[in-house]
Amino acid sequence: MKITNKLVILTSLLAFLACDDDLLTVQDPARYTSPDLDGALDAVANGVEGDLYATHDGFVAYSALASDEYQHTGTWAGWDDVDHGRFKYGTAATDGIMNGYLRVRWFAKSTKERLENVLGTAAATDPMMAQIQTTKAWALLMMGEGFCEGVIEENGDVVTDVQMTTAAVAELTTAMATAQAAGATAYYNWALAGRARANLWLGNWDAALADAKAVPEGFVHYAQYSGNSSRQQNWIVFVATIGYNNAGGVREKWWPMVDTDAEMLIDPYSGQLDSRVEIWHDPGTIGVDGKTDYYSQWKYKDGEADVPMTHSDEMKLIEAEVYYQNGNLAGAQTVLNGLRATVGLDALPITTDASVVMEYLLHETFAELWVEGRRMSYLHRWGKTADIFRPLNDAENLRPLPRPTKFPMSYSEATYNTNIDNALSARCLPMSGN
Repeated sequence: MKITNKLVILTSLLAFLACDDDLLTVQDPARYTSPDLDGALDAVANGVEGDLYATHDGFVAYSALASDEYQHTGTWAGWDDVDHGRFKYGTAATDGIMNGYLRVRWFAKSTKERLENVLGTAAATDPMMAQIQTTKAWALLMMGEGFCEGVIEENGDVVTDVQMTTAAVAELTTAMATAQAAGATAYYNWALAGRARANLWLGNWDAALADAKAVPEGFVHYAQYSGNSSRQQNWIVFVATIGYNNAGGVREKWWPMVDTDAEMLIDPYSGQLDSRVEIWHDPGTIGVDGKTDYYSQWKYKDGEADVPMTHSDEMKLIEAEVYYQNGNLAGAQTVLNGLRATVGLDALPITTDASVVMEYLLHETFAELWVEGRRMSYLHRWGKTADIFRPLNDAENLRPLPRPTKFPMSYSEATYNTNIDNALSARCLPMSGN
């Protein structure tokens, strides 16, 4: 479940790193192959990747609340603000998420320098370098996807989400070259899948399609979790799943479509059970708020459940969207129906209406990427946030439009970074239509 048992010693190791820069300094070149030294480097490299995962499950939870996947069913003000679209720069509960991704990047940078110091020129083709570069690039990719602005370099100038994503393409390309030279196939494919996504987000249709098609069938990269500590647990399960904490549950719009016996969503097009969207509900179960019926995500059932960060099915969705964007509606539907056939669902009715194909894309991305941290960003990019939330606005106007479509940058980063104006008026917050 967790990438390494060595993460158990990581906290102690990092404490030594903080107080002694010579820990990984080579005093005797003959000891380059020392198992102890290799083990220490491996633990640090794994720690970089582990830090990404420790942040990522939080991003998944918050982006679910900011979309039509999840709603707040507890008593936490920060979650309630995200659910109801009240968050803004300076008070957003998501500051810790950006801080986490930034920490991954700074940790990766220092680890890269240590690898080069210890391994010399051999570091350039070492699998650990591929691991560090890919992880660092993915942290940037996630910031570009989820936040309207941020920084690329430590104490650097503020840049837009497009600039972060563009930089992620370059970093992922570098990581791919390193992984190829190191024979690190898993990291090559992870970087390749990330670049496919980044190119799609940037509207580089041909590049996105080429990358997506190059990802092997059946590929998946998980954010990995463990029961070793609360920090290593799957936070989605820990705070928003039946049996743990009912603080966040499936949005009310989906409740009538849940087969509570089968614990799955009923596909709106075929009436069949959709095994991609597992949802638990027992009549009478309520949230922590003491009043809201509780429907739990059931894709992740325990604290050690891993979360897909990307996979070959996402690549198929990228293919389908590129076909749609290029006007090949038949090609888009063929890909989507192939994904449906894999899980035993009947094909979507063939249409030549582009608006209907977009509806298909909206639902199929929802189902394929259920609780994987993708829905908010898709709605933002397609300009569909208002369309999705307009029917969800209740009689008391608790989810009014317009609402934010992305998260603002971290207030602490803007405050302590001397190159950024931390005034509210200087910071971005993209909003939906009415």
